[in-house]
Amino acid sequence: MAGSLRAPSIPSALAGLDPLARLGVLGAPEVHAAGVLARVGGVADPRVVLGSAFALRAPLRGDVCVDLATVRASVEAEVIARREEFGDLLGDTLMAEIAWPEVDEWLTALTSSGLVRTADRHERTPLLDDHPLVLHGSRLYTQRQWIDECTVASHLLARASSALPPTLTDSALELLGELLPPREHGVDNAQHAAALAALGARLSVIVGGPGTGKTHTVARLLAVLQADADERAQPLRVGLAAPTGKAAARVQQALTDAAADLPSAVADRLRSLTAVTLHRLLGSRPGVRTRFAHDAVKPLPYDIIVVDETSMVALPMMARLLEAVPPHARLVLVGDPDQLESIDAGAVLADIVDAANEAQSPLAGHVVRLTRVRRQEATSAVARLADAIRENRPDDVIELLTARHADLSFIETDDPLRAAAPAVRELVVPPLGAVVEAAGDGRAEDALHAFARVRVLCGHRRGPFGAEAWNDLIESWVLGGPPRTRFYAGRPLLATRNDRRLRVANGDTGVVVAGGATTQAAFAASDGIRLLSPLRLEAVETSFATTIHKSQGSEYPLVIVILPPASSPIVGRELLYTAVTRTSDRLLLVGTREAVVNAVCTPSRRQTGLRGALAAASVS
Repeated sequence: MAGSLRAPSIPSALAGLDPLARLGVLGAPEVHAAGVLARVGGVADPRVVLGSAFALRAPLRGDVCVDLATVRASVEAEVIARREEFGDLLGDTLMAEIAWPEVDEWLTALTSSGLVRTADRHERTPLLDDHPLVLHGSRLYTQRQWIDECTVASHLLARASSALPPTLTDSALELLGELLPPREHGVDNAQHAAALAALGARLSVIVGGPGTGKTHTVARLLAVLQADADERAQPLRVGLAAPTGKAAARVQQALTDAAADLPSAVADRLRSLTAVTLHRLLGSRPGVRTRFAHDAVKPLPYDIIVVDETSMVALPMMARLLEAVPPHARLVLVGDPDQLESIDAGAVLADIVDAANEAQSPLAGHVVRLTRVRRQEATSAVARLADAIRENRPDDVIELLTARHADLSFIETDDPLRAAAPAVRELVVPPLGAVVEAAGDGRAEDALHAFARVRVLCGHRRGPFGAEAWNDLIESWVLGGPPRTRFYAGRPLLATRNDRRLRVANGDTGVVVAGGATTQAAFAASDGIRLLSPLRLEAVETSFATTIHKSQGSEYPLVIVILPPASSPIVGRELLYTAVTRTSDRLLLVGTREAVVNAVCTPSRRQTGLRGALAAASVS
């Protein structure tokens, strides 16, 4: 916080933003942009400038809009949490300097401003005009976020309201009953219900936690559609995508595995599918970063489009996808709404699921949640821990953590680098030492396999709870000291940016391996192992440890989680749930009881208007 007190240079017209900038609530980008809007719009009213700054701040924080009725309370809570963390004694003084308007007065000032257009409800065809801000109730949007939210709402509602006629052949329906029986172990089979819903609608959403059989269901859904298409002598064009290259590779492998017990002809077609990133699915448009080759004018050439890890899809990307899905096609969204949201603005999957719970929503019946855990045994302590976190049962979470379990351990400490290091070292050095040994021998496949067995996940990037500190520590353990060269054999790599030249996607993991007189970077690919000169990699980092955010879409047999302190503003239910569900076998959680309880009891509160629009079908 001390660093935040050095505010960006603020012109006199924006003086009302100074205490918020000094507190670190507002940063230089939103302060500067608010100044530009005020200057271009000829606005001098500090209430309008304040609202503009918060609307511009919203997407930088993952929100779609700012709710002016609640923003003061949320800012005060944020400042209190940060003051406790950084020992800021000026917080109260600076907070007292903020000129918060009364909400009604604030809304009136904004409505009277030439910068703001008011909207009574979400628009089926959102208006693009010269108003940079849009006010809907007490929510203030930038025009871009408003247009994207309206686009997503209108397309989802249109798809949900448009049923497909039952055109499957009798033999295809019979195959569905064989592959996914309507009842299993004496109870209704949710996987059958999910597939049936997808067969009869242009929009279906399949959600559930890890190991509940989402990919298994999708594989059998595609098998039924393929069998039906074969019988009709018609092609079935399938688009398969995920937000990141890592998630796309994982869903493709999962589909391949799920096809093992399907009829051979259908299984071969499933294995031939190539999962791609959403960016690649939509195609690039030279010179334009925010638009794609496929859109409403040139829709995607598929009959069914499956998107995995939908929780990671931000609002703008979902808007571009929905614009490009052809009217006749089925769209199947798959994911876990209880995981962390996308890095960028929005919480689209969670909003869809919440809206579908409202009886009057057109989305009711289009969302099927799978709850039966199939990957792990029902007695798995990790699986029960994930359920307790998701269901907001902090007492059960603590009870599970403090009991003895073969697959779950808890080190209670507020000093992880000192108190937890011995236990972490004992767990990670054997598999990571095997990575270094295999890499030194030039055995790329063995090195990649060993590296995929363990990961240390941190909430923060820096500090004693951060990935950088743990990377340095683990590196010294497995090498016996600091590295002598940047690209040493055994260094695990995480790509942090897409590189089309090298066919390396953001989130891809690799290992540096010995290769004759020099070293090479080995990355797993659908066509085998790709070997690259590490000097050609422009954006990679060491990844013995990584952030929880960057672990989304991944799974490891052994996971060690370094949970930030309770005062950290990022501690929340979705962060903890995402971290503990990255393991398939064993989990070690390091942190304090206070941080665990705080996380379980603090769900994400991203500001959007999508849930309300979908629940009430309020699009005109």
